[in-house]
Amino acid sequence: MSNDSRVSEAALVRAVRSLDQGDAETVTDKLERVWDTLSQYRGGSFHAAQEMLLRWLLKNMTGNSAASESVRRCPRAWDIMGAVFGGIPLFSLAKSLADRRFVVVLQHTLKEVSKPQTASAQTNGAPDSDTEMVDASSATAETRKRKRSASAAPDLDAQRQAAGCLQTAEAIFESLRTLLARCELKLMDGPPSHRMGAEHVKSLFSSSAADTMETLVPLLTLCRLAADKTGMGYSKGLASWLSTFNALWDLHLQSAGDASDVAIHLSALGTSLLGKLTGVPSHQSLGIDEAVRQRWAQELRRFLARNLVLPSRASFFNSGSQEVIQVVVEMSGVSAPASYPILFDLVSKSPRAFGDKTTKKDYDGWEQAVFDAILLALKSMANEQSRTIVETMMKMAVERDTSLSAASLRSVCNEYALRPKKIDWNLLLSVARLNPDVFLLSEDGRKLLERVLLETQESESLAPEDFGSASRFIVALAEGYARARDLPSFVKTWLKCLAVTQPQASPEPIWLQQELVATVGSLIQGALSTSQLLEILDWLSSQTGPAESVARIHILGAISSGLTQEEFIDAANMKTFDGAFSTKSSRKDLPASISASRWTIAEKTLSRGTLEESGRVWSQVKSEVTKTLRKSPVRQGDTFAAFKCSVAAWISNHLHGAHEDEAASLTCSFIDRLGKEDEDSGNGGTMAITKRAYISWILSNSPRLVSLVMGRKKEFPTIVMSLISPGKDEDTITFEAVHEAACLVLENENNTNDYHLMNGLVDKMISLIDTSKTGRSLLATKTAIRFMLDVPEEAISRSQREECMKRLISPLSRKLDKPEKVGTEFWKPVLSLMIKLARRPNFYGGMTFSQLEAIGRAMSKSHRRSKEAVPMDDISQERTDFRLLKQLAQLTMRQMTSSNEEREKMYLKDAHAVLETPCQDSDVVPRLILLESFIYAVQESADVGDLKTNHLLRLAVPCVTSRKWRGKGLLPFLVALEAIDSLDRQTAMGSLSSSVPLLLEASEWLLENDIRFGLEVRMFLANHFPKSVESPLEIKLHAQDAVGELVHLTTPGADQTSVLEYVDTVIRNADEDTKLRYLEELLLREGQEPGPDALGQLLIIYRLVQHLTGPQTLAPVSEDGFDIARAHSLMCSRLRRTTSAAEFILATKILNLLLNQKSACMTQWNIELTLSTVSTICSSKGMAAPSSPKMYDSLCTLVETVIKRHRRRLDGHFHILVTVLQSLLRRLVSRPRDTEASQWEKHAKRFSRLITLICEPTIASVSSRSSQAPGGSLLDSEKDRAKRYAGAHMYLVLMQYVKLQLEHVVPHCVREVLETGMYSVMDITTPDGLKIMNDAMDPSGRIIFKELYKQYQKFGKWSGV
Repeated sequence: MSNDSRVSEAALVRAVRSLDQGDAETVTDKLERVWDTLSQYRGGSFHAAQEMLLRWLLKNMTGNSAASESVRRCPRAWDIMGAVFGGIPLFSLAKSLADRRFVVVLQHTLKEVSKPQTASAQTNGAPDSDTEMVDASSATAETRKRKRSASAAPDLDAQRQAAGCLQTAEAIFESLRTLLARCELKLMDGPPSHRMGAEHVKSLFSSSAADTMETLVPLLTLCRLAADKTGMGYSKGLASWLSTFNALWDLHLQSAGDASDVAIHLSALGTSLLGKLTGVPSHQSLGIDEAVRQRWAQELRRFLARNLVLPSRASFFNSGSQEVIQVVVEMSGVSAPASYPILFDLVSKSPRAFGDKTTKKDYDGWEQAVFDAILLALKSMANEQSRTIVETMMKMAVERDTSLSAASLRSVCNEYALRPKKIDWNLLLSVARLNPDVFLLSEDGRKLLERVLLETQESESLAPEDFGSASRFIVALAEGYARARDLPSFVKTWLKCLAVTQPQASPEPIWLQQELVATVGSLIQGALSTSQLLEILDWLSSQTGPAESVARIHILGAISSGLTQEEFIDAANMKTFDGAFSTKSSRKDLPASISASRWTIAEKTLSRGTLEESGRVWSQVKSEVTKTLRKSPVRQGDTFAAFKCSVAAWISNHLHGAHEDEAASLTCSFIDRLGKEDEDSGNGGTMAITKRAYISWILSNSPRLVSLVMGRKKEFPTIVMSLISPGKDEDTITFEAVHEAACLVLENENNTNDYHLMNGLVDKMISLIDTSKTGRSLLATKTAIRFMLDVPEEAISRSQREECMKRLISPLSRKLDKPEKVGTEFWKPVLSLMIKLARRPNFYGGMTFSQLEAIGRAMSKSHRRSKEAVPMDDISQERTDFRLLKQLAQLTMRQMTSSNEEREKMYLKDAHAVLETPCQDSDVVPRLILLESFIYAVQESADVGDLKTNHLLRLAVPCVTSRKWRGKGLLPFLVALEAIDSLDRQTAMGSLSSSVPLLLEASEWLLENDIRFGLEVRMFLANHFPKSVESPLEIKLHAQDAVGELVHLTTPGADQTSVLEYVDTVIRNADEDTKLRYLEELLLREGQEPGPDALGQLLIIYRLVQHLTGPQTLAPVSEDGFDIARAHSLMCSRLRRTTSAAEFILATKILNLLLNQKSACMTQWNIELTLSTVSTICSSKGMAAPSSPKMYDSLCTLVETVIKRHRRRLDGHFHILVTVLQSLLRRLVSRPRDTEASQWEKHAKRFSRLITLICEPTIASVSSRSSQAPGGSLLDSEKDRAKRYAGAHMYLVLMQYVKLQLEHVVPHCVREVLETGMYSVMDITTPDGLKIMNDAMDPSGRIIFKELYKQYQKFGKWSGV
């Protein structure tokens, strides 16, 4: 023992002995001094002092005196107790706790602190101690740290208040957590005396459920107190309170009456607390953090479900007993608003057992019994409070599709929904969605429905929220009638409610809703046969009363909209029209909605009928349609419907129908009228139809109309053009709205395949393009350019291309006096359109090379003025624009050098002359781009001679050597470097051979400030001066995440593509020795502590490994013997030190690449190192990186690669593979319970696949084995030998699987997947091996194995991969 340990142990002994000395110090001060001493104690070989301290605390806590209560309530006393729990051996600790009756003291303390007193109560009562009274607010929250802090006031009255009670509770919970955590020993942890002591400690809490309640009820009360007291500041350690509560309950002596005890003592408290935690029935402000709230809710829900709901359900299934649930309902009455909905929530969410004989009807009966019990208890409560409870439960039932009886739901409607003064439509809607048969299948239900429908006769008086619920109730009612195969009854009810008795009155709007029309239309063909549909149509036609004649039109419109199948159309198409138009009614006699329904029926009939039927319909409605379209306001809904009817008549009579001219003339005249109509003219009511609605319908629902009008009038419809090409009303139209309309035109094939239509539309759009100073900012120009970008290239003729290019370039190439009016965002769409047009031949009038020069100068001025207005260092947008200019110049020059005609010669001559002229420093970027494009084009052409590169070098070299890359000269520097790079290698090297140090300096500075540009400079050096950079791949790339194959680099300006391109450039001309040297440098650097650029370095290593393909990589190439095998070893070490999931996944990809593609370079050491690394990582202590679902996949991939590619190296080393499989299996099974089931099942499939690969090996994995397995013969196949060899070892994995099922709860879906692999293990294990394995298991494992073997005999005959 060290001297410090002896000193601290002696100090602790003195401090403990001083507790009994009668000095002037209070008990609190003494305990603080002991705490300070204990915090400095580092442990020793003796524990007597700590045991004596524990016994002193328990002794002084026993009794009813004020002094004993003061010690019991002191948080520091429980802090000390929790500390000594961790220092005393478990066997001695159990004896001390039993001798001093620890559980009794604990229950006494919990009973006191769970009942805090108020300040007023303490003032009125006599004080219990002689200490001085202090203000309770001075008791502040204190965190549990082993250092002196502002402790709670020693005043007993302050300790009795809520703040003091919560301080004590926090210390008690923490000490209990420490004690129970020490008892959670594994099978092989510590000597046998420790395990025996742990069992003795657990036995202290092994009492009956009723006795355990004396501990659990105060603990749960304290949890509720902590949740209620907002702003108390108690957050540290709260998360584990419910875990401690559950752990204590798990230690009690289980019996058949546990559920009753939980119901009596904990149901009311638990359900009310869970209601607060989950926000039922409404969200409340709590005094705990959100993370604590979620954890508490999860653990409390699990406790109530396992110990209350599931046992009571089992009792109900076995004997029909409802005793437990009746007790719960009775005990929870004091907190019914939260407890009853929570109880129903627990019951409806309780999981159903798999594999038992319980039917769905049994589960429905159980849920119904709980619901009825709650309803019965609610009868004695206030009506408003009970209605809120019922409404909350009904919402839960609807969400989970709970099956409740019609009688119960009918009583809910009568007692809670149909109130005397106001109908609860939300409750009625829940009932209708849950079980509409409540209103349909009995006389009581029909009477109830009549009462409800009577309330819809005055729907205009409903509040907006009630109107929406009532509307959805009627829709749900229609769906219920359809499910009951009684849709005709709903139609009759609909007509009855829709028909008004008062003359000139409008129908109830709740029955005119479009959602009901759409619902009934969608149900017609599924719920009715053709004969039933004809019967209902005949019945509707027989309703000839004035109100019924009007109402049936709306219903016929719903029926007509739902006819899509041919048999229904043949049977009912004309009958719906005849029913709607059998009674002649003037437009003034019909409400607007009914009139619109008539036109909708006529439209549907015209579009679906034969030519003869269309002629009859048009003859009957022509005069009325004509009158409506000529005289009715455009913005009214019935006018819109009449227009659709007219369009349908035109389309149905095309081509050469008898009524084509009439319908076409009427439609075109209305379109002309619509074009003259102002957007805000007419009143049209609140549901007015705008001109934009007409155009959107034409483009979306009737695109053929555009081509018909185009063919008749020989021009594009002006009304449509007004939408996609705004004019004077630009201020009221947004670019997004115009672009959306243009997309509707181009998305329809009828439009794009119509040559005349597209030709006219493109001509119109070209005429709108105006790139002059006044037209650049106009919405029409932006829209036209965007439209032309979306038009297919084949739809634009050469003349149109030339005209468009002329309109784009000519104004831009003129002298610009005020280029600042041109936004930098203007150039990208304009240049993109020019590039699109230049891909195909065009030579417009006045086309010269100087126009490109002028555009480049205009772009430079525009960006320069933009930077002066808004200073910025980023040149991304400017460089993107100039790259577009470069692409345009190259396409243009390629066209000019493709032939040797006179105009091409003139163009090249003009280009030569322009490029010979002097250039200002501000315009050097566009000049370099044009010069590079010109040289590139003429070098490709054999007819035009070679242009000397002197002009380019005279401009480019000064830009590179001027040292201006730190400021405004960065863009010229990069463009000049790119231009020089386009020349031949000798010319480029000769021009910059003396500037290599300067380029290195520039690359270093750019790598630190903007890495994308630094990488460009490095790529130039790698191409032309590869030896100038000693370690070109050592660059800092900060990265923090990876998604799929994409690594998210956080270094400014860096992206994965540019980094990989740089690596490819560096490696392109390197030999295998150089590549291995680069890899060695990177891995040796990685061998140090990983920094923030670790993920970026791994990305470079991954790319570099992909390039290692030469045979000479088999041999060491460096002085220290570095080769691929050494690289693999270093990567395995790096894998264990990864600090993020992204690094881990990328490192495993590198290892997998080495094992798979460089298998010849791997040694036996590499294979064993891979397996041992996986095994180490599977342990919780073997990995620094936080866990991620993809990491398990990566580990399985590594093992799979070893099995497939290196199986021959496992001979004699199979025990290592078995250890890895056992580790993977343990990591898979020992997951937290909140793990997502789908991810868990996916990983189980991966592991099961590994097992089957071993037990049923592929031919490729064993065919390369050169040595014969032990015990084999020449007549055995390699596959059989491999299976027999694996069978001698794989039984250990099966035994591990059985053992883990005893230690952990494995979900059914995961167990089902894993059993597939276990069956394959049984396939290759001999009968003697299975018998030995069975004998080696304990009784519990033998039971599981027996059941597994039964399942194997039934389903597990594995047939191979």
